[in-house]
Amino acid sequence: MCCPKRFIVVGLGFLGLLVSIGYRAVFALVMVDVIKNQSVGGKCTVNASDPTRYLSLAGRVTVQFSQNINTAYFIGSLITQAPGGYLALRFSPSRICGISILLSSILMLILPLAIPFNKWLTMAIRFMQGFVEGASVPALSGVIAAWAPRTEKTRMITISYSGAYLSPTLAFLVTGYASCYVSWHASLFIYGGCGVLWSLAWFFCIYDSPADHPGVGDREKLLFIEEGPGHRGGNRLIASGIPWQSIFTSLPMYAIIVGSFCRNWIFSLILTELPQYFHDVFNASIDDIGWMTGVPEVFMTLVTVTGGVLVDKTIKSRKCGITTTVGRKMAQCIGFGTEAICFFVLATLGNTPENRTTAFILLCIGVGFSGFAISGYQVNPLDLAPQYASILTGLSRCGALGAILSTAVAAVIRGKTGSVNNWQTIFWIAGGVHMAGVIFYGIFARGTRQDWAKVKEGEGLINPVGSESDMHTESREHIYSKSADYGSTRREEEDYSDNDKIFSQSVDNGALRRSDYDEGDNWFLLTI
Repeated sequence: MCCPKRFIVVGLGFLGLLVSIGYRAVFALVMVDVIKNQSVGGKCTVNASDPTRYLSLAGRVTVQFSQNINTAYFIGSLITQAPGGYLALRFSPSRICGISILLSSILMLILPLAIPFNKWLTMAIRFMQGFVEGASVPALSGVIAAWAPRTEKTRMITISYSGAYLSPTLAFLVTGYASCYVSWHASLFIYGGCGVLWSLAWFFCIYDSPADHPGVGDREKLLFIEEGPGHRGGNRLIASGIPWQSIFTSLPMYAIIVGSFCRNWIFSLILTELPQYFHDVFNASIDDIGWMTGVPEVFMTLVTVTGGVLVDKTIKSRKCGITTTVGRKMAQCIGFGTEAICFFVLATLGNTPENRTTAFILLCIGVGFSGFAISGYQVNPLDLAPQYASILTGLSRCGALGAILSTAVAAVIRGKTGSVNNWQTIFWIAGGVHMAGVIFYGIFARGTRQDWAKVKEGEGLINPVGSESDMHTESREHIYSKSADYGSTRREEEDYSDNDKIFSQSVDNGALRRSDYDEGDNWFLLTI
């Protein structure tokens, strides 16, 4: 029996994020290893006298410059974040996603040659990696949305996007042990090679939607006929009617952007700066740094999945009068508020062995609880304007500016010595930024569909199987609307005053009336 094609989409989506998001952590930890003092080795077996396995850039590349290289990556990523949302809506999301990660993987394989050769070339490559990766997540979101039937949306997207949150853990562990016991560049080749192989598998197996795939089985085809395929990319009609002015003047939209800014500030600090913190303050070996910085992300993954389901069910049950707006704000305040407090406490710690354990515990708690916030700002685009979710997501990901500022500020404050006091200042600033974001989101966030996102009379119906002139493979798509035995599907924009549920399920003569994008329970789609 052939494996359902949507399962392949889920599996490859999980692996794609597991590898591509891990590139950031791999590079950050490799740089900590190659610019560290040679006397710090821990239990590592790599011999400093073997140039093929050990690289020392001490004296040639400073810690501050390596942090600036991380900043260059985030600058490149910022440039293509917003366009990525449009590309996912207008063109083939599967091809954009595959090309994006393929190019980044090739650059990853070039890094081992560039790092010992020239630091400016290394910075240029990292900038290009960020630039080409910017469109990958919005494009992947478009593919997953198209392949997720209504009754399977949550489980499919949860599994797919959990790869993004597990990726730092795997990346830190692999890099720590590979650098310690194999060679300084082993993890770069491992991840770059895996990325290339993943891209080839993605190009060969993945299509933009079930209607485009020639190998969808009868049973799976029946499932999509009964429930309807999800939103797909390449939609010129929707892309031509985006209300840009209303989006750019919406305070709830800015609340999402602020939430993304704060998230990127902390996330980049965790991925690119914490390894250096444990080295500077506690003189930890590269293998210890790998697991201490990776484990907190495991807790975040667990909280993201379980907390998201809990928040979603609480909103739907209306217990204690919790509306969508209240639910989003509660999730945001619990997640980011707890993390901010943990960073404030972290800023008071010294460099004793006991404080090393305390710092690790605080990170597990703070980073873990931040998973609740994923059910806040990251899901909000579906509440405000479900039909423009990919656009709002692309704009919100301009919060990557927080990652740029975070790494730049850390590079300046840390200075040349990386003293305990300098790191305490960095953590005070991070906690303050997070708490300010909680307050802003708590005031301006909304969970209702905005006026500019409501469908006008006569514009509510969209053919889910592609009646537009630019919809290719029309003959294949026609099978979903032609069969009288299986029924038909149509999608209709439904307006709810408090839109925690975007779709309706009334069935009339075999036709399933659905919302414009039928993504009401798709809370996990934008959690990255």
